[in-house]
This record gives sequence, structure tokens and C-alpha cells, in this order.
Amino acid sequence: MEIKEVTSEEAEDIQKEEPEKVLRKSDRILDNAKENLSPNEIAKVDEILQSLQRDVNCLHDGTRFAKRKALERIRAQTSAKLEQGVLSGLFAGLCKPLLTLFHDSIEKCRETSVTMVTEITAQMTDIEAYLPYIVPMCVMRLGQREIVEPSEEIRQLILELLIQIISLAPSEIPLYCQDIMLILVRTIDDPFAEVKKLSCTCLINLTRVAPRQFHTGANVLLNPLLHSISHQHQKVRTLVVRALGALLNNGDNKMIDDLITHLAQRTFDPCPPVREAVYEIVGGWMVTLMDRYSYFYKLLPLLMTGIEDEVPGIAVNSAEMFAAAGKQWEEENEQDIKDEKDFAAAAPVYYGVLEGVTRPRLGCRILVVRNISKILPGLLNDLNTWVDETRLKSVRLLYSLLLYSETSSTQHLEKILFALYKSCMEPGLASEIDKCTQTLAQFITPCYLETLCVDCSCWCFQCFPTPVRVTVHDDDAPVGVRSEVKVENVKSCEVKSRVGVSPQLCTSCLRVLSSLITGSQPDLLLPVVPELLDTICRPEVNESSHGPLYKELAAVVHSLINVLGKSVSDFSCQVFFLLLRLSSVNGEEEREEVENMFSLLASHQEITVDELYVRHAPTLVEQLNGQHKDWTRHSPDHGLFGELLLRSGKTCATIMPGIYSIFRDCTTKEKDPELRMSMFTLLGRLLREAPVTSEAVQQFSVYSVDIIKEIIIPNLEWRAGRTAGSVRCAAISSLWALLRSDLLTSKQLKQVQEELMAQLVSTLDDDNCATRLVTCNCFNFILKAGGKECFGPDELHKLYIELLKRLDDSSDELRIAVTNTFSTFFSLIPEDYDKQLYKAHLQALYRGLLIHLDDPNTVIQEAVYKVLEVAGKIHPEYLCEHIENVKHKHRSSLYCDKLLALFKQ
Repeated sequence: MEIKEVTSEEAEDIQKEEPEKVLRKSDRILDNAKENLSPNEIAKVDEILQSLQRDVNCLHDGTRFAKRKALERIRAQTSAKLEQGVLSGLFAGLCKPLLTLFHDSIEKCRETSVTMVTEITAQMTDIEAYLPYIVPMCVMRLGQREIVEPSEEIRQLILELLIQIISLAPSEIPLYCQDIMLILVRTIDDPFAEVKKLSCTCLINLTRVAPRQFHTGANVLLNPLLHSISHQHQKVRTLVVRALGALLNNGDNKMIDDLITHLAQRTFDPCPPVREAVYEIVGGWMVTLMDRYSYFYKLLPLLMTGIEDEVPGIAVNSAEMFAAAGKQWEEENEQDIKDEKDFAAAAPVYYGVLEGVTRPRLGCRILVVRNISKILPGLLNDLNTWVDETRLKSVRLLYSLLLYSETSSTQHLEKILFALYKSCMEPGLASEIDKCTQTLAQFITPCYLETLCVDCSCWCFQCFPTPVRVTVHDDDAPVGVRSEVKVENVKSCEVKSRVGVSPQLCTSCLRVLSSLITGSQPDLLLPVVPELLDTICRPEVNESSHGPLYKELAAVVHSLINVLGKSVSDFSCQVFFLLLRLSSVNGEEEREEVENMFSLLASHQEITVDELYVRHAPTLVEQLNGQHKDWTRHSPDHGLFGELLLRSGKTCATIMPGIYSIFRDCTTKEKDPELRMSMFTLLGRLLREAPVTSEAVQQFSVYSVDIIKEIIIPNLEWRAGRTAGSVRCAAISSLWALLRSDLLTSKQLKQVQEELMAQLVSTLDDDNCATRLVTCNCFNFILKAGGKECFGPDELHKLYIELLKRLDDSSDELRIAVTNTFSTFFSLIPEDYDKQLYKAHLQALYRGLLIHLDDPNTVIQEAVYKVLEVAGKIHPEYLCEHIENVKHKHRSSLYCDKLLALFKQ
């Protein structure tokens, strides 16, 4: 509340009327005090009072300066060391004028008078007689509807005086408890931080000396404390929390409903002492609060939050307080838990994330089990709020609940998992949620898993909702029992349809699933692995386009391999399939992790990775053979197929029939051009890497002719458009890879020579420069490979005209490739070549080549010169004759002279 200064008239009325009314009875206080003094003490008191009489008079009628001087002289007398009797008598004589100054208009006088009363009473052993005057004066200054005292420092001094009075006269304080509470109601809301702190301290002390009287009016202090619990000063917040603890211990338990939310907010306080104060008072309530059994479900979350506090000391203290509460509960309910103690099941074996954790005592576990159903709804709601700190605290509390509730947590499995799905992908929560899920997995029992869902017996289907889920009810079954009766025998059936699983939800489910697997015991996990693998092998899981999903899928597979160990060999094929899928979609950074999992899978089966491929690749290719006709460029299985071929190595020898049929069907004219280009790219890489073993070479060699006839040649046919040109380029590149891999024998080449050469002649004139270049290289290779056995004069004569055209190509690289082909071409001319019969062909060749001997590019000139060196040996006279005819037209006669010198010898 806002503290306002009262008006001057109000202050004057209070000063003149109320103090006089209160102090009217103090006129005989000196006489009463002298009755207990000795004659010497009385004489000493009278002497001092006589010397101070003028100063006392100045306190009433003096000026500001005179009052201050008078107070200084009086303070000097009272500060001297005096006997208790003398001091008591002296204060009796000065009590009225000093207390009257509590309402003086001069701030310095009020401050000095309060300080003097505090100093004098601190030296006295018996102040009970003065309380009827001191306490009302304090109430008049601080306990009014609007606080009369405007000075923060003086309000602080008055509260210090009250605290001192409570400690000096605890037996008399119950009489004044209500008066002091009037003051505290106002001062707890004071804007001055020091006043707030002193008010809280005064409240705590008051509850200790007057608990019964405090109880009757404690409720009025609740709201002021709640207003101050979020104060900016951490010391104020700490004292307010402790004051709330004292208030509830000595007030009405119903207040807990109002203050529990405020205390919960303080568990997020950045200051450790504030959080520690919360946990301490809650731990105390767990043991001492009246009717605490009714409030355990509200107190447990606060105290268990402290068990996971980031400050180790606070966490240890909170755990000890909870253990003390659990021990007390065991003692109070010893008969009820006798059977649980005598026939307790064996303690669970902690491993993984719980390794090294001490099992909580029985009383603590029972308290959590009995209250978890009330705690979870709010907790799971907070787990998915937008405030990061709230989510973090919630997931840490959830871990504690799972640890303490053990197998009882499976009753709430579906709700817990659903909340974890929604929050597990938050960066700051991932590790904490992994801890929760691994803890949860350690307490899931097989019997519970079998009844968890009608259509499966494992929790993996909790992670991936099926498109249609059926809940079956048997009317003859006991109430609350789910009966697994066949559908045809069911009298009523409820069907709940679900929409398809979104990639984001699927990713979250995989994250949770990997942690559940990591925290599971292998012997309990093994029976549910088949259903689990069937689930994660679904198309919506491993054929998604959502990138993050594959990272979590890799984590699931890795967890499976690690947990199952050697037992993974029973599921090796499906795990192999998943790893291959991951390898086909991941980038280079993730591939290393997948490679390690391949090695781990193979090592558990005591085989090599190559043997792993030999074992499973045929099965996988067989599965793909039934699906490949519907592939597109972006089909996930297309990527899987490519990854299998590129990694299989020598395994290709065993799967070549299936590979060939897939390539053949996926490169037909009806297929998507992008798919055909992709398949040719894959085929090219495969052919280049095929000669790994003799078995692979042999298998590829068997299919080489079919590959050329049924796959490559049909795709070399000309069709309009850039896309068709790209397909031809990919096809000719595959042919080039096949030729360079030495998989085609001369005998096989002769089988396809006529058809292949005819098609190559057309692609030599393709619009795509790369296609023309590769075609020229193919010509060169085929000529070398076929030799004079495959290429006679008639076959050669059909080729040279096309090659001469390519010497005019725009690409110098291609022109050089043509000169290399011409060199091979002339080397195949037989020795018995009929020069006269084929004179026209020779002349055409010589004329065409001599034109380019004068090319502006010196590299081309040199290449053509080398060709003519070979060509001139066939008929030197014809060549020299043509050189003489064109020599004078050349920019330089250097190469002409060289050739003439060479062939005229």
C-alpha cells in the first residue's frame, strides 16, 4: 500500500489528544518505580532528575534548537553506566516526555527520542511496566489507517524498538500481540526495503512468543506478505518467504490455497537463498503442518523441485527434508505399510542414467504414488508452456516423480509420453527429457506393456499412432477390464480414426523412442523389437522428406544396436535396411556415424561389413524389384537402391540379375527423364567401380551386351528438347564408363558393333558438346578394342566423313579428341589396303586434314600433324601431291615442309 503523510492538522490532533490520553496514567509511574528502590537509589534518581528538570521542560515548550540540545544532555546522562535500580527510576521519570516526542513535529527530535528509548530499554532487565505506554505510542505512529510517521528511518527505528521489546519481555508480549499485528499489517507493505525486512523479522519473532494470540488474527497479514513476495531485493523476498512459513505454522491452514502459487513462483527465483527458504519452509510443513495429509499433493511439487535444484547444497538439503517427511509418514502409518515392508519386492537394479542413484525410502515413494495423479495434470501442462524456465523446472520435477513413483508411473504412460512428444525437440530440454524417458523405460513392466494397446504389446505404438485404433469392449468382462476378444465375437466396438502422423510429431516420437530404448533392459526389450521395427520401417517414418526426422531415426537405430548387442543378429536385415536408408539421405557429416553403426552391427554378428552386404543385399534387391516400376527421381527407394549399389562392392556379383532388371525398367522411354538421367548416372558410377573382384567382373561382363542393347542404345536415339539431350548425354556417359571398365570383350563388341556404331554416328552430331566429346572418345576406344578384326575398310570408310565434320567443331577439346580418333583410325588401315580402288577416300581424308594443318590454334596444328604422320604412310605420294597444292595457301609452311621432308626421302 502507498504510505501518505497526514495533514498538519491531523498530526497536531494526534500529538495533543492521543498521546495525552495514553500517557495520562503514567503520572504515577515514577512513584511506583521508587517503591522498589533503596533510599540511596531514590536519592540518586531524584538528583539526576532535578539536574535534568530544565531540559525536560524545554522538551515541551522549547524551540527546535532548545529541544535538540535538551535531548543531547538527557541522552548523555542516560548513556552513563548506571545501576539497574537507578536506570529504572530514571526512565520512569523520563518515560512520559520521551514518548511524547514520538509525535513531535521535528523529525530529529522524534528520531532521537526513539533511539533513546531503545538504548535505555536495552540496558534494563525489567521493562514490563513500560509496555502499556511504549507499544501504544508505536501503534499511533505506524498502526493507523494511514501511517502517521513520514520518515523511513524513524519507521525503521520504531520497528527495531519493537523487535527489542519482544526479545526482552516475551512473557508480556501476548497481551500486545494484536497491537503489534496492527503495525505489521501496515509496515510489511512499506515501500522502504529495510522496513519490510524488519517487519518480517518482527512477525517471525512474534509467532514464537505469542503463537496462540497470533493465530486469531494471522489472516490479516497474508495479503501484505503476498504483495511483497516479489520485491526487487532478494533479502526482502527471502524474509517474506520465511515470514509466510511462520504465518502458516501459526495461522489457518486454509491460507495454503492462497500462498502456494506465490511460493511456486519463488522456485524460479534467480537468487539461491530465496529458493532455499521456500524449500525449507515447505519441508517443515511436510512434517509439522496440521492436517498436512490434505495438502501433500500441493507441497510435494515444491519440495521435489528443490531436489533437482542446480545448486548442489540446496538439492541435498531438499532431499534430506523429503526423506525426513517420508520417515515420519512411515512411523505414523506403520500398520498400513507392514505388508509392503515384510513382503517387499526386490529393489530395482538401476543402470544407465540412474546408475549411482540411491533408491528413495519407502515412505517417500508411497507419498509420490498416492499423489502423482493430482500433480501430473498441472505439471504436464507446464511442460508445454512457452516460458523456457517453466518448462525446464517442469521436466526436472517430472524426472523426480518418475524416480520416486517407479512402476506406478506406467499408469500415466500415455499422458506423459504425449507431453514429452510436444516438448522434446526444444533445444534446452533435450537432455533433460532424455533423462526422463530413460528413467521411465526402466520401470515399464512386460505385463503392463501387453495390455497397453489392443493391437500391439509394446510401447512403441504409443510413439506412432496407427491410422485407425480400435478399442474393444466385451460386455461380459468385469468393469474396467479391457478384453482382447476377436472382432467377430465383439458385441460393441469403438473405432477412433486418426489423421496421418505429421513429420514434426514423428520426429518428436523418434526422439522419445530412442531414449526409451536406451533406458530399457535388453531382455524386456527383445520381445517387442519386431513390432518396433515394423513401426519405424513404415513409409511415413523412413521415407519422409523432413530432414530432422532422419537424425532421430539414426538415434533410434543406434540405441537398438547398443541395447540388443549380439541379439541384434535376429533382426539384422531390418536394421541393415534402416542403416542403408539413413546413408542414402544423410549428408557427409552424418555418413560417418552411419558407417560406425554398420561396423557395430557387423561386429555383433562377428562378420565384416562386406559380409553383411553379401548376406542382406539380395533380400533388399528382391524387395525393391517389386516396387521400382512406380519410382520417380525423388522416390526414397530410388535413393536407397543407389546407396546399396555404390556401397555393395563385390556383392554386386550376387545381385546382378535384380540390378539389371531395375535398370532396364527404369530407363525405358516412358519413364520420367529425371529418373532416367539419375539411373544412368548411377549406372556409370557402378560400372566404373565394378571391377572390385573377379566375380563382379564376370557378372557384369555377362550383362554388358544386354546393357548396351536394352538400356543404352534406346536412350541414344534423337528426340527434340534439352531434356532429351541431357538423357542422351547421360546414356553415352554410361557407355563410356562401360567401355573403360574393360567389361566388354571383343567378341561381345562384335555382337553390338553394327547397331552401336550406327547410333554413335548420330550422337556425334548432337547439339550437346559433352555428348559429342564422349561419343568421339567412345569411337576411339571401340576402334582400339575392335582392331582390324572388327573394322575393315568398308566400316572405316563409313566413319571418316563424320569425323572430318567434327574437325570444324566449336570445341577445341573435341577437335583434339577427333585427331586422337583419326590416329587410331589410320592405324587400323590394313597392309593390303587397295590404294587405287580407295584413292578417292584417301584424297578426301588428306584434303580434309591439310585444311586444319593451317589452323590458327597451334595445338590443333600439332595434333593434325601427328595424324598426317600416320596417314602419310598409307600413300606418301598422294599426300605429298596434296601438300604441294596447298602449301602456298598456309600461313606458315613449317608443318608442310616437315611432312614433305619426311615422305620424300
